Amino acid sequence: MVTPWRSWLQGITPRLCLLFCATLLLAHAAAALVLHQTGSLVHPLSYGQALERLAVARTAVDRLPAAQADALLRVLAEPPARLWMATTPEVAPFPMLSEERRLVRDLARRLGQSEAGLVMQLESIAGEAARASPLTAAGWAPLQLRSSLALPDGRWLNAVQYPARSDGWLTALGWSLLLGAVPVLLLGWLLIGQLVRPLRQLTRAAEGLSRGERSRLDVRRGPREARELAAAFELMQERLLRHLDDRVRMLAAISHDFNTPLAALRVQLALLEPSVERDDMEESLGELDAMVQETLDFIRGERQTEAHQDVDLSALLQDLHQRYRALGQPVTWSGAGSTLLRGRPLALKRALGNLLDNALQHGGSATLELSRPAPQLLRLDILDDGPGLPEDQLERVFEPFYRPPGQDSARGLGLGLAIARACILAHGGELQLHNRLQGGLCARVLLPSAT
Repeated sequence: MVTPWRSWLQGITPRLCLLFCATLLLAHAAAALVLHQTGSLVHPLSYGQALERLAVARTAVDRLPAAQADALLRVLAEPPARLWMATTPEVAPFPMLSEERRLVRDLARRLGQSEAGLVMQLESIAGEAARASPLTAAGWAPLQLRSSLALPDGRWLNAVQYPARSDGWLTALGWSLLLGAVPVLLLGWLLIGQLVRPLRQLTRAAEGLSRGERSRLDVRRGPREARELAAAFELMQERLLRHLDDRVRMLAAISHDFNTPLAALRVQLALLEPSVERDDMEESLGELDAMVQETLDFIRGERQTEAHQDVDLSALLQDLHQRYRALGQPVTWSGAGSTLLRGRPLALKRALGNLLDNALQHGGSATLELSRPAPQLLRLDILDDGPGLPEDQLERVFEPFYRPPGQDSARGLGLGLAIARACILAHGGELQLHNRLQGGLCARVLLPSAT
């Protein structure tokens, strides 16, 4: 069963809005990846502080006595940073990367000297590459900057500092994603709503056409493709309804014209002397007359002259139940709550009456059961206790004028089920026959609900 939330997500508007959000998220993730791999690793403030500390320490070592220089180095080396003098470098010369070369270049500019004798290495505190993959923990680990500056006396000024990562761009991207997604979603929702509205109108018009209703679409608004689609639907609807109307009028005229020769045959038959042959002819003429009348009734039902309206199926079944009970027919109906659908009440009552008549004729009784298997679907089961039908006859009995083998011709001409199915299909529903496990037949009517 599809939940309302999942059903809502299947719409075009939420799907496109989710697509916009996913696109923004992927774009910002790609930007974050590029900045992580190409942007500055060290925060600008930490960058300046690290270079300033090294420049002050280098100047102090050159200009102050050894005792004062050592004291100043201890003051500058705020834990966990360290600054010390040694005979060996903390960082041996190696091929530095672009970020490290930029640090050396900026430090040399501050000191006013060449880059010779300056070695700096930027890495994670675990000793791994500073620009590790952003998908790993090492890619976001704290940094450490190890430096070695050569002194004129052959010693080295070594330093280990822990500059902050330059993650300001990550915060900026986060705010950009949030502030960018809100207007995009609002504008996208409005724009997509304008695009989807003609499709919703077309859907309702198609549903109405399946019930024989003529719908008018506004072909002047919306995108060009939507207007072209609406215009094509209008043309198709006009041609289809005109074709159906012409076909029904032609069949009605043909069936009506049958009455003229039938009347002439009745007059000629009345002039004959009573005999067995005359009785056979009268019986055949009566069957032919009944067939013509049922054909006319079938065609009148297809013409759908009755207007569509909201119909309470429970109330309609209650009326049928009272009518059959008044006639002494064994029809069982336990009642149900209000169940609305869009349709033609008289045509529905006639179709359901045909199904009840069929159940009473072949099963001796009828039981009505109304349920709602889905929020937008009504199911009516008409059950009888008759012998049922062979499986290969369950569909053939819907053919006009078809009677199963062995059925008494006095029980009808075989149009009742055809009329009932035509009416149910015209209401956008289905009519099916099933043999019950405990015996008897089940006529199942499925109709779309209006609520």
